[in-house]
Amino acid sequence: MRRSLALFCCAALLFLVGCSRQETREIDLATDTAEDADFASADLFRITDGMVGSMQANGFLQAYRATHAGEKPVMLLAQSLLNKTDEHIDTRLILEKIRTQMIKQGMADFVDDQAFDMALDQLNMQATDLYDNAKAARIGNFVGAKYVLRGTITNIRKIDGRENINYQNVTLDIFEVETLLIKWTDEVEYKRASTKGTIRR
Repeated sequence: MRRSLALFCCAALLFLVGCSRQETREIDLATDTAEDADFASADLFRITDGMVGSMQANGFLQAYRATHAGEKPVMLLAQSLLNKTDEHIDTRLILEKIRTQMIKQGMADFVDDQAFDMALDQLNMQATDLYDNAKAARIGNFVGAKYVLRGTITNIRKIDGRENINYQNVTLDIFEVETLLIKWTDEVEYKRASTKGTIRR
């Protein structure tokens, strides 16, 4: 009896372990598609490629380098995109992905706005007797941004029965800090619909 009970417990344990096993698969980001009408990682790549391609075609960055002895313009990211959608979206991620592509392609230099306080604390510490003055970083060498990259993301959603239709628009612009003139602007927009499945009994 005890042996039968032990065998039963072992079989039940093996069954539970087998049922709890989790399957994992890699997803190719380049070919990934959205699963519903909401903002998805596929949209992030579409926005990045569209905006960076538009900047390259616009000619503003090339004109700047032509008139400034080959120097790249220094830019600053806005804190985040102004989110006017009905979704919670990490809009800073969109800006940072665009910034990454711009830096990798040599289009511009960026001031790290989020590192300012950290850098200031480090400079203040290096100004004390704890550091060798000959090897310490010097105060007064921060580079000011001449341009700011900012934008807005909006959506219009319509739900008709089981169908969810979502129009998304992302607008970006680069404005000059000194004059507030917009030097470049463009938008990426798309419309997607998803349908909820029905439960059959």
